[in-house]
Amino acid sequence: MKTLNEQINEVLTSKQTKSAKRNDLIKKLGLTQLDVRVLFKTYADVIEQTSTTHTRAPRITGERAATINAIAMKYTFGVEIECYNAPRESLMQALAANNLRAQNLINYCDAHTGSYRRAYRLVHDGSIEGCNAVECVTPILKGNRGFNSLQACCKALNTVGARVNTSTGLHIHVGGEITEAQYCNTFANYYYLESVIDTFMPESRRDTFYSKSLHGHVNAYNLLHARTFDEVYNVFQSRYYKVNACSWSRHQTIEFRQHSGTTNYEKIQMWAKFCLKLVAWSADNRLTADVRSIKDIPFLTKAEKDWFTNRANTLAGAAE
Repeated sequence: MKTLNEQINEVLTSKQTKSAKRNDLIKKLGLTQLDVRVLFKTYADVIEQTSTTHTRAPRITGERAATINAIAMKYTFGVEIECYNAPRESLMQALAANNLRAQNLINYCDAHTGSYRRAYRLVHDGSIEGCNAVECVTPILKGNRGFNSLQACCKALNTVGARVNTSTGLHIHVGGEITEAQYCNTFANYYYLESVIDTFMPESRRDTFYSKSLHGHVNAYNLLHARTFDEVYNVFQSRYYKVNACSWSRHQTIEFRQHSGTTNYEKIQMWAKFCLKLVAWSADNRLTADVRSIKDIPFLTKAEKDWFTNRANTLAGAAE
């Protein structure tokens, strides 16, 4: 049986009129008007890019940025927040006070299995330095409801005085209907975006043991030419990279590991949306050259580019 993305590609590449294609996408495949508008625009860009030698990332603005955002919100996401100074008993009470179901777990593996996946889970992480260290793992989240739940979690963490340091990180898992080509594109696109992403990350997260650089990998050539899940995995064979190639076989997600530890909701929200939009954009786009400036990141709105530019200016190489 063909996947939804395969059926969509069949329609887009067929010899039907644009009106007939739109009709099939909406009535036969159940897509929304927003989905169809961004698909037509993205497909037109792909055709244009393959017919020229131009390698600069295409820019998007206004309406098109809004439609990419709408599609990105259809993917699921999960967040792992590493922190310390967060006594588990107090944090469990704070989560409950914010109407969040939570589980206090001993075994890290339980955080990703069974009924526990529907609750916030507090687990041990030996890499975190500081007293009362804990990793708070969210359930599978989606859309605005998911972000509202995440905001309540951050409120609970800040209520108990949770803190972060250079030993803590923030991990984002993105899941949903991700095709093999989209998966490979995501890794390649992150590779070409890595230098500019580093500008709005603290120096401590630009190349560390637990989130190693993709650019510095000896098999970068194989990564950029990978076309299957296994080919991407064979490049890394370890989860300790900025994008984790090991989470797919276990969780069916792409894990982004680069962000520094934080309990600040705005920072987490912006990075989570960045990752979601990168995956969504990668469904039909693959960069072929480094992106050098935040303003040239092809899937962000102007407001988002301004936010990340301000963050880069604030950090200016400082630790966080």
